[in-house]
Amino acid sequence: MMDKYLLALDPGSDKVGTAVLDYQAQEKEKTIVKIDELIDHLKEIFKHYQIAEIIVGNGTGAEKIIKMVKNNFKQSKISLVEEEFTTEEAQARYLQEKPMSNYEKLLRKIVSWKLKKPLDDYAALIIGEKYLEKLDKKQ
Repeated sequence: MMDKYLLALDPGSDKVGTAVLDYQAQEKEKTIVKIDELIDHLKEIFKHYQIAEIIVGNGTGAEKIIKMVKNNFKQSKISLVEEEFTTEEAQARYLQEKPMSNYEKLLRKIVSWKLKKPLDDYAALIIGEKYLEKLDKKQ
């Protein structure tokens, strides 16, 4: 029997962060795709993983993404998750995994420097983790 997975989405205005997690919150994969490539990307994910449910962050573009997902994956259970502070958490997680160089640290002290790297994939991962935390509290 195949394991079941959770697909988390961080919708944006032109791109979407995606993350696949197991129910122990272990990341299987994460990436960022353009909105017009989302459905093809999700079809690939569905080929490789048995997705039990789709979790969508309730931020910018959530309604549009939910509609797209419902139209293409009619059998899927979709849940909405509060997305507040996921960007900050995503940046902290990214910096934990990939620490800044001394130059970047210096730059950050001098000016209010922010990462230029899109972190929608990390945000999607955090959205999935928040959902799983809520599930744990219910049980």
